Amino acid sequence: MKIVYIAVLFLLLATASAADTKWYSYEDGMVAAGSLNMPVILDFYADWCSPCIAMEEGTYPDPRVVLELSDFVAIKVDTQKRIDIETKYGIAYYPTVVFLDAQGRELSRHIGYLGPEDMVEEIKKSRGMLPKESPGVEAIFMIFAFVCAYRWLKRY
Repeated sequence: MKIVYIAVLFLLLATASAADTKWYSYEDGMVAAGSLNMPVILDFYADWCSPCIAMEEGTYPDPRVVLELSDFVAIKVDTQKRIDIETKYGIAYYPTVVFLDAQGRELSRHIGYLGPEDMVEEIKKSRGMLPKESPGVEAIFMIFAFVCAYRWLKRY
């Protein structure tokens, strides 16, 4: 019986990590980042840009990239429609990826195509530039849930 409970727990965790990245519009994403106190990845692209299309089809859906982006608010900016935002960030080439902290300050940027492995490295590099904080409520809740589950399983 313990094995069934453990298997269900792992299945739930695996399912949670297999989700796709949720992409926001610029305004909605910046509001979400501020209210959730999360860093941001801005993906500046153009529909006619073949490296942008390659990243959309091959890099961003990669499970490693999805997992690394899970603690970022992801925002796509179509530079053909949002010239104001392109100008604000000084974007001249596509694709350009800009990483911001939760307050909107730029951490880093990369110009040009990134494959999945390189994108994971860029995300990790940017995450390393974030201010260090104590564990949030989510981490404390997860620890509490695991302790409770362990004690409950121990009884049976």
